[in-house]
Amino acid sequence: MPELTVYHIQKGNLVIVPKPGSFGRGDCYLVDAGPKIYLWIGPDSSIDEKFLTAAEAVMRDTARKGHADIDHIDGGEEPETFKSLFPDFEITDQDTEGILREVHLEKHDYRLWRVHREDDETYYAEVPLSRESLKSDDVFILDTWDDIYIWRGRGATAREKFDATIIARGYDAERVGVQDVELIEEGLETEEFLSVFD
Repeated sequence: MPELTVYHIQKGNLVIVPKPGSFGRGDCYLVDAGPKIYLWIGPDSSIDEKFLTAAEAVMRDTARKGHADIDHIDGGEEPETFKSLFPDFEITDQDTEGILREVHLEKHDYRLWRVHREDDETYYAEVPLSRESLKSDDVFILDTWDDIYIWRGRGATAREKFDATIIARGYDAERVGVQDVELIEEGLETEEFLSVFD
């Protein structure tokens, strides 16, 4: 049996599963078996969880100079070769709350999310709805429900900008109706954007 590490996607972070083999249908997992990388996608998982899993797999493949073999596995349709990696493979009803699901709790709540990179990983975290939260070296998503703003700091990386756009589009895809996604560059803020913080 190949040596493997299983990561569970939890609110924007990859968390190592100490005793792998149990997969929640509402979650996503990255199974790193060295030359082979599996993306296990739960049928009830959210867009941000799916995105982060895929992005992490691509980064690991890039680090291995494209030599990794990446397999996408839909939960409930696992081949025997995958199941055999775990002594006690099972699918549970576990559903860790994802970032996008959190924003559904209160329709009219305005929320601000920070998108930043650390050690080749992307993190998403809610921060206080304040102008002081906006830092030049990161990207922020301002969610006013009907409109979604992506504020891009002068020092933000291209990857942070890319990831923030994917997440913002995910908000739109998970909601009924059409939301406007507007890019805001630091120093070029609109009055409409700034009025949210007043």
